[in-house]
Amino acid sequence: MLRSYDIDVRRMRLVQYEDNAVYFVEGSSGKDPGETALYMLRISVRDGRSPAEQNSELDWMAALVADKAVTVPAPVATRSSGKVVTVEEPGWPEPATAVVFEWIPGRASPPYGRPRVAGELGAITARLHEHASGFRPPAGFVRPSWGHADVFENGAAMTDPTARDRLREDERRTLREVCAAVRERLPEQSAADWGVIHADLHRGNLVGTPDGTVAVIDFDDCGWGFYMLDVATVLSSVLRTCRKEPGAYDRFAEGYLDGYRSVRELPPAAARFDEFLVMRDMIILNFVLGSRNAAVLSWGPQRAQGILRLMQNYLKTGEYDGHLSLAS
Repeated sequence: MLRSYDIDVRRMRLVQYEDNAVYFVEGSSGKDPGETALYMLRISVRDGRSPAEQNSELDWMAALVADKAVTVPAPVATRSSGKVVTVEEPGWPEPATAVVFEWIPGRASPPYGRPRVAGELGAITARLHEHASGFRPPAGFVRPSWGHADVFENGAAMTDPTARDRLREDERRTLREVCAAVRERLPEQSAADWGVIHADLHRGNLVGTPDGTVAVIDFDDCGWGFYMLDVATVLSSVLRTCRKEPGAYDRFAEGYLDGYRSVRELPPAAARFDEFLVMRDMIILNFVLGSRNAAVLSWGPQRAQGILRLMQNYLKTGEYDGHLSLAS
């Protein structure tokens, strides 16, 4: 696959394999063969995004790089100036697609308790949304939607036979009731609330770089959605990490939201924050229940049970784990 790129590969190693296979690549570029260059190769081999969807993902990332909105991995063009390579490899049952990015060095999941980290992550989220609000997609731009119907009614937990078989009848009933409750409480889509979002902005996709900035990686799920879904995703991921430390989540949330507001006001939909926490966990539930990946299935069932318990409590109280009283 890398023959399509102007890269002389010296070594590569697998970093992650869930939906995609992600490799760290060390080599040099044809432009400067004497200098070591670092890249990330992402290969989609099963149920991945289409080439058109991946091209659109890279269009937004390239715009973020060009506009210096936030630090993101810069897409690397092929020898023919394309962005997505489609190839057939011996032993693979279907064509695979590959994209290459410049590698961003640093540490994923910046420590939530370190001074200024919360505010910086909030400001980065806001800058991402500020850019999205003015982004004019090029012709042929196609990305998934993360609205209510996409996440709940048409998600794997409600439609995939494999996923449904992993649930008891009372659990399926819980999901139907949660689906109806969130549908009733979510606001209408509006320009102030809805645009292109990252859609998987958990701590692991935020990288503290050696120069002291924070980069955003892994735009594979980016698409149309409520800006508050990104906010809920960050805060939910921090909550899972710090819940045993009294007061840590509230302190982080306060700093994070202050950082966001330093760039732009919270979207009006912030008033329904609990529903976005539920939506985030429903996305995880869809991923886990619909997965056939052995690594996911090693941790997924326990995570799914925890989410279902939280959803049952949400139906009783109207509040979800990580609840905050927010207003725009």
